[in-house]
Amino acid sequence: MPGSENVLGQLIRQAMQGCWGGVDGKRNVNTSMVVRLADFLLKRAITLRASDLHLEPQADGMKVRYRVDGLLKQEDQILPAQLAGFLVSRLKVMAGMDIAQHQKPQDGHIGFSLTDRVIDIRTSSMPTVHGEMMVCRFMNIEEKLLCISELGFSPENQQRFVDLISRPAGMVIVCGPVNNGKTTTLYAAMQALNTPEYNLVTLEDPVEHTLSGINQVQINPKGGLDYVAGLKSLLRQDTDRILLGEIRSGDTAEMAVRIALTGHLLLTTLHTEDAVAAVFRLREMGVPAYLIAATLTGVVAQRLVRRCCPDCQEIYEVKAGSPEAAMLGSVWQPGLKLKRNRGCNHCCGSGYRGRLALQEVLAVTPTIRAAILQELDRQHLQQLAEREGLKTIWEDGIAKVLSGESTLAELKRVV
Repeated sequence: MPGSENVLGQLIRQAMQGCWGGVDGKRNVNTSMVVRLADFLLKRAITLRASDLHLEPQADGMKVRYRVDGLLKQEDQILPAQLAGFLVSRLKVMAGMDIAQHQKPQDGHIGFSLTDRVIDIRTSSMPTVHGEMMVCRFMNIEEKLLCISELGFSPENQQRFVDLISRPAGMVIVCGPVNNGKTTTLYAAMQALNTPEYNLVTLEDPVEHTLSGINQVQINPKGGLDYVAGLKSLLRQDTDRILLGEIRSGDTAEMAVRIALTGHLLLTTLHTEDAVAAVFRLREMGVPAYLIAATLTGVVAQRLVRRCCPDCQEIYEVKAGSPEAAMLGSVWQPGLKLKRNRGCNHCCGSGYRGRLALQEVLAVTPTIRAAILQELDRQHLQQLAEREGLKTIWEDGIAKVLSGESTLAELKRVV
C-alpha cells in the first residue's frame, strides 16, 4: 500500500539491527524499536479507517494486511520472520495476553491512546504452522454514531423500520453476514428510542460504543453472565426496551422470544442471508412457529457495499447487450448512464471511499404471520413477502447504483 513504505522500512531495519545485535550473535531485541513498530502499524490502520489489522506469519516472513471498506489491503513490505514473534509479543503485552502461551487461541483488549481519545482495540491470536497470527479489531474509530436517517435507508424502508421499533412490544431482528453494520443499525434504533420515559438496557459481547443514557451490560460467560442469564435477570429489572447483541443458540433464541411475549421490545441480530431466512433460522434453533408468529414484528437484512469516491467519478453509457444491461434487466433503457470510478490518490486507487448500506425490511403483516403459522416453505414465504411490499436487497442496490452512490460491479461482488 502506498504512503507507508519509507517509515515502515526504516522501522523494520532499525528493529532488525536490534534483533541480531551483540558480538555473541544471539538475539538482543531493541525493545524501543519493536514498540515503535507496533504503534506505527496500529496508527497506520487508524489512518486508513481500517476495521481490522491482520498480522499473518508465512514461511518467508509476516504479511501485514488492513481491512478497509470491507476488503483486505496488503502492505508491500513483508516483515522479516525473525521480527514476527517480537511484534506479536509486544501486542500481546499491550492486550494483557499471556506471552508465554503460543499453542492455543487467546483474546485480549488494547486501549490505544491517541492525542484526543482512546481507541478500543480487540485482539485475537491463533497458532499457525509458521507462528502466531493476530487480528486487531478497531471498535470505535468512528467517533460519531449514526442516527436512523444516516443509515442509507430508502424513504419507504426507513418509515417501515421506524414503525417496527416504535411498537411497544415484539422482536425486531437485524440480519446479515459479519461486518455488515448490524450493530450500527441497532445502536441507531436505541438512540431513537432513548427518552426519559423508558428504561433501555443492552446485553453485548463486546460493548462496542458507549451510549449515553442507556444501561449497557458486558456479557461475561466465565463469570456466569451469558446471554440467557442476562435476559432472565432483565425480567426483574423493570426494563422496557432491550438490545440483545446476538442470538447464538437455541436457548438464547427461546429466551428472547419469551421476553418479547411478556410485553418488551427486543432488538437483536442473527446471521442469515436475507430477511425471510431469519424465520427459518429461528425454527432451526427450536423455536416453535406459533411463538415466532406471536412475537416477530419485523426483520431488516442488510449488506455494506463500497461507496463511489466523489473525487474520481466519470459517467458512461450502458450499451445494449452488455453484461451490465443484463444485470439491470427491465430497468435498462436506451441511453441509460451510470457512474464509475477511475481511482485517485484520495481513494488509494480503488475508486471507492467509505461504505453504503443496502437493506430490505420485512414487516410481519397479518398475512405474513398466518403464513409463518402455516409453516410455508421459504420460496412461498419469500414470494408472499414481496407481494406484501418487500423490496429485496438487490432491488435496493440497483436503486442506489442508478443514483450514482455505488457501481454494478460492487453490487455484484456483495449481493
